[in-house]
Amino acid sequence: MKETDQSARGTALEILMKYEKEGKKLGPLLLSVIQDKDITDKRDLALIKILTEGTVERLITLDYIIDLVSKTKTARMKSTVRMIIRLGTFQLVFMDSIPDRAAVNESVELAKKKHLDGLVPFVNGVLRAVAGRRDEGINYPDWSVEFSCPGWIADLMRNGYGEEKARKMLGSGMGSRPLYLRVNRCRSDGSLLQEKLRREGYSAVRTDHPYTLEAKEGHLSPADSESFALGLYSVQDLSSQLAMYDLCEQIKVYIKSTKTVDINVFDLCSAPGGKTCFAAEMLTSELKDDPDRSFCITAFDISDRKLSKVRENLSRTGTGNVRTEKRDASEYDPLLEEKADIIIADLPCTGLGVIGRKVDIKYRVHQEDVTALCKLQEAILNNAIRYLKPSGILMFSVCTVTKEETVRQSEYIEKSGLHKISERLFLQGVDPCDGFYYSIWKKD
Repeated sequence: MKETDQSARGTALEILMKYEKEGKKLGPLLLSVIQDKDITDKRDLALIKILTEGTVERLITLDYIIDLVSKTKTARMKSTVRMIIRLGTFQLVFMDSIPDRAAVNESVELAKKKHLDGLVPFVNGVLRAVAGRRDEGINYPDWSVEFSCPGWIADLMRNGYGEEKARKMLGSGMGSRPLYLRVNRCRSDGSLLQEKLRREGYSAVRTDHPYTLEAKEGHLSPADSESFALGLYSVQDLSSQLAMYDLCEQIKVYIKSTKTVDINVFDLCSAPGGKTCFAAEMLTSELKDDPDRSFCITAFDISDRKLSKVRENLSRTGTGNVRTEKRDASEYDPLLEEKADIIIADLPCTGLGVIGRKVDIKYRVHQEDVTALCKLQEAILNNAIRYLKPSGILMFSVCTVTKEETVRQSEYIEKSGLHKISERLFLQGVDPCDGFYYSIWKKD
């Protein structure tokens, strides 16, 4: 095994130890350690990402497998040993590209580097037993173990969508997910972007939607893509893009049916800015031949940290006619009463539609959070409805699949007197995208 591979495994172990000890979100922690260590080798970066995300993604499953063969259960192991064995088990059971010998030997070397020489035989023995048990076949006692998720999530999906769909939804949380690109219509088009990505060594194919591409072989990394840096595209899941395509069609109808000269758009919870940029690009294109009309988008969010991500994406994509403002969307401001023609309300939620991308979110969210988040959503929706002008358009959306946070919230909106124009629910693993829900409304 190459020295760089051992270094990558050491970095992965460091990240996983920090994750377990400090309780930080894995994504930002992974990025922080890579930046601090100034790791640039693409092979190392790919291995570190696979090892860390894969191990966390399957924590419950890994501990179950280890406990099948080890007299000392994972809960009683020293933390470093436990994580080394988890790493090794992930490679043995879920990474066909890594030979058993390499997975075991490199785990042993990690134990030595951590000055755990006395436990080297234990690490070696457990991992060899894991390989043997894998070959015999592993039967999982329930979906929580099989799909490495809290039991309440498995029950929620089964009870809400039935056995067949629930299994697909939970299974989609394992492994890689499709990567969709949204072409910046103000700077490129699908064909031009495809060609530029090809020259960068990546491949992307057209979809049924004019400004949406799906990345294919080549392991597209936006951080290394010149086209991304130039703002020619943004990464945005297909479900979110489809919601915005639908909203844009309604905005076009609104523009044609109203005499409003200045189209005022509020994005109430805008970070990281994908929907803000989408709306701005669409409105720029739609109004370019209409010198008598203009638009302004106000991107709100609760913190400077969140707004900095919005401003970063606005700058990268060259998006104009957008201002940012720090605001708690759940707190009513009478100065905004009936000021918005269009409102985007992409609201805080449990995020159970994106467990395939944010691999630790399923451990961070709890069943009681659903009720609290619904109350927060309703507070924001109450304000959104009051901020909307008569005949204005509201889009409500969430990246989750619970009934409480999706269709029941739309029922809540309907009670306010708004007229529903459209709605759609996407289920991860069933549809070719993340789990997502949106509904679009008109204020009569």
